[in-house]
Amino acid sequence: MKYIISLLFFTIAVFGFDYHLKSYKMAEGVECFFGLSSTANEINGGNIVNSCYVQTKEGYVVIDSGPTYGYAQQANQVINNKNRLPVKYLINTTAEEAHILGSSFYKEQGAKLIGPKEYKRYEGRKSFELEKSIGSDTFQNTRIVPIDQYVESDKSIYVGGLKIDIIKIINNNDHYLIVYIPDRDIIFVGDMIFNNRLPSLKNGRSIVRWLEAIKKIEETSWKRLISSHGINTRYTAMKNTKSYLTILRDTVSQKIESGETKESIINSTQMFSFMEEPLYPEYHRDNVSFAYDELSQYHGFSQELPKIEKRESIQSKSMIAPPKTTTEEVIVPKAFQKELIPKFVKKHREPNIRYYNFYQAIKKAKEDKKILLIKVRSDNCPFCNELDTVLKKNNEVKRLINQNFVMVTMNNSRDELPLNLHIGLTPSLVFIRADREEVKMIIPGIETLGELIDTLKEGIVDGRREGYLN
Repeated sequence: MKYIISLLFFTIAVFGFDYHLKSYKMAEGVECFFGLSSTANEINGGNIVNSCYVQTKEGYVVIDSGPTYGYAQQANQVINNKNRLPVKYLINTTAEEAHILGSSFYKEQGAKLIGPKEYKRYEGRKSFELEKSIGSDTFQNTRIVPIDQYVESDKSIYVGGLKIDIIKIINNNDHYLIVYIPDRDIIFVGDMIFNNRLPSLKNGRSIVRWLEAIKKIEETSWKRLISSHGINTRYTAMKNTKSYLTILRDTVSQKIESGETKESIINSTQMFSFMEEPLYPEYHRDNVSFAYDELSQYHGFSQELPKIEKRESIQSKSMIAPPKTTTEEVIVPKAFQKELIPKFVKKHREPNIRYYNFYQAIKKAKEDKKILLIKVRSDNCPFCNELDTVLKKNNEVKRLINQNFVMVTMNNSRDELPLNLHIGLTPSLVFIRADREEVKMIIPGIETLGELIDTLKEGIVDGRREGYLN
């Protein structure tokens, strides 16, 4: 027993806090560790951000070092147990303590450190808020080391024949970077996306510029998106952040236009569809305050607030770098593709969707054994017009609806919804079993084509399984 106790003490002394890390394969040669959806504390040791290893022929490129020396050391051990290679580069996507304080471990391993210019504010610092949160034992050996290269404009690096684009995602902001690897169909977006916790506008983030950055990410070709927070890596990973920021921007702007005071706006702006999100109580009121401070500068919001402009996609930007050696085609995610239809097919387009009133639709859906589908929009709805355009133009969507659904459209701002429906976030889709007048699904906040198609197919599967759809 004495030997066991001594061995346990030795293990703690050598390795400090045990993060129990496990890596997950995200793409060919890409392994990621996923942090927890909480604030840093003594229980999680600051393990609240994601960190990834990208394998090349020469060695690894690490994206975000993690919160402590011990975290970086343990992550490196997990990866080396799979394939032992040197770490050639570490790229930190943001200047936040939980992202960068593992950097000293990689510096010791000979890696070249790259990061945003804002990193400079930490150099020479001896005390850190993170240490207060997680405890000095977990923080042991952790320190700030000088960075080798600051990214002040977009650049590319080549490691083992792999091209890695490092993008300064927000103009005139030295805080945030994203990393894009076209040949792996993967993009690391750092703190631009929060997919399992509420976004935060602290540290001087601009809600307008942030939404522009998300638009830029949307227009880029990728199959996997890795954010700093959350495990969702598919196209819907952006939904939470984009929806929250858009609704917050529009709501606060309207209240400013109506003459409400800042205190009144902070107290009255409750976003019920996001109240269950982790960190809503901690961040939301501050977010409203930050949004007010920015948006109140634009008096006459509808005329003067900068619109989210269509910007160049990341891969179209001109970079000073050797020509690409790979011939592998970069595939545009289906959710963001433009529908390309050969000329000889265009004359065979699917007929337009026919809309009925609710009572006509109930009768027809019963007779034809189809699903009654209600599209709910509102007068003030950022995505409703986009959804309407998709329903008019996309052949696959029209085919799915014409074959399986009877469609009703209603305006939440003007119409009284049937079946005691209460819809908050729009556009929403309501799936109804007509023979029982039973609501089967309510899908709020549809934003992308891929999400719409997946939702329609889910309703079809449910209808066939339960026998109320032919």
